[in-house]
Amino acid sequence: MLFFKKNNLNLFLFLSLTINLSMGIANEINNFDIKGINVGRDDNSIFISLEQSSTLPPNIIELLERGIPIAFNLKIEIIKENKFWFDKVIQHYNYSYKIKYFSLRKVFEVIDIKGNAKSFKSEQEAIQSLLNKKEIIIKKYKNLEKTKLKIWVELDKGRLPKAIQADVFNKSWDVQSNIILYDMREL
Repeated sequence: MLFFKKNNLNLFLFLSLTINLSMGIANEINNFDIKGINVGRDDNSIFISLEQSSTLPPNIIELLERGIPIAFNLKIEIIKENKFWFDKVIQHYNYSYKIKYFSLRKVFEVIDIKGNAKSFKSEQEAIQSLLNKKEIIIKKYKNLEKTKLKIWVELDKGRLPKAIQADVFNKSWDVQSNIILYDMREL
């Protein structure tokens, strides 16, 4: 009887290790990167130019080919650093862009940050247009002392179908880019 108890414990440890490793691999596959960022400023404005990687994760492309619209959120936070307490978020900006596939017309539609829609026949052209260089202007901002810019892109899971949203424990839909912190004192 003791033999079975030891084997059950070993089996449990093996399965938990396998599940943790597979979740880690799934998260690495589902990420896409921000390649580069250029930040400049004027008297009252901050100019941000953002360049992303040129591919989407395979599970996102599969959803897109099924006709499910995919939306991404570009999030920007201006953070004031505190030495002895939590950093304070001064301003928060959220820009949305999305891609859809219309199976009857066999066209892809890309809606950019500004709300402009473009149609494409090719999937690759549509993805390239979706992930092309984005330029953002933050107006009416002067204070650059002890502040940082935090920029990242993530999948808008709220716009996915309810069946996918209900699968809370599936980490394959946690698609997020790398987080870029930019020190505003360098401007």
